[in-house]
Amino acid sequence: MLKQISSVVFREGTIYFHSGLNTILGDEKGSNSIGKSTLLMIIDFIYGGTSYIKENSDTVKHLGHHNFEFVLELGEKKYYFRRGTENSDIVEECNHMFINTKNLKISEYTSILHNLYISDLIHISFRAAVSTYLS
Repeated sequence: MLKQISSVVFREGTIYFHSGLNTILGDEKGSNSIGKSTLLMIIDFIYGGTSYIKENSDTVKHLGHHNFEFVLELGEKKYYFRRGTENSDIVEECNHMFINTKNLKISEYTSILHNLYISDLIHISFRAAVSTYLS
């Protein structure tokens, strides 16, 4: 389960997730362009997707390159990772202080995700399993 995402580009710095249904709400006026779709693209990005980079190139142009640090929790174990826009082909495996311990290619990272989330579905890749829901 995704527990949190942090980035210097977030107004609050860190977004926390809890068990059960998490919702992304706009303001009371129903305003557009406040980041709901972008957050979904960021979630896809931290799970190995590329839409955030390909479809939001203006974001990097305006904000500069930036990183997302995130925590996945499966069972009682927490996993710490970082992925950035500058070298998006690499995901950093980190310790609990988000200090890089190992660089992973996207294929290695999604293989880890496959083993953590859907190891019983050997015949399908992790991205194929989640793309229907995240695209």
